[in-house]
Amino acid sequence: MNQIPDYAAERVLGTIQEVIDSADEELKQAAEWMKGLVGEFPEASIVHSYYAWVLSRQGKHREAVDHGRVGVKISPESEISSLMLFRVLWNAGEKKQAFDEVKRLEKYGPSAEYAQMMQEWNESKPEDFEE
Repeated sequence: MNQIPDYAAERVLGTIQEVIDSADEELKQAAEWMKGLVGEFPEASIVHSYYAWVLSRQGKHREAVDHGRVGVKISPESEISSLMLFRVLWNAGEKKQAFDEVKRLEKYGPSAEYAQMMQEWNESKPEDFEE
């Protein structure tokens, strides 16, 4: 984890896990937690990335994309930050930019997560689907 001191790592990861587990009615609180972590650790890509994910779940797509981009800028080789940016772009309806993010990360090597996601999409695609 970049830019998160060892003494705070367990707390940050615990908060992120609570955010992941939060139900839709708890999104406002989850966003507040992540906003606090962004303020405390502005150079931590994982914090920006999960804040982006929460904002996207709230329908705050522009703000989500902005934080997703910050996460990727801080850690351009981070698969998790790239995946989060992909998801928030996709949810914002910016499908081309989402796929551009996949291509950008490929410069750093293969991504098992993207490969699995593409495989799942291909397996769920109806046979009569036309591109």
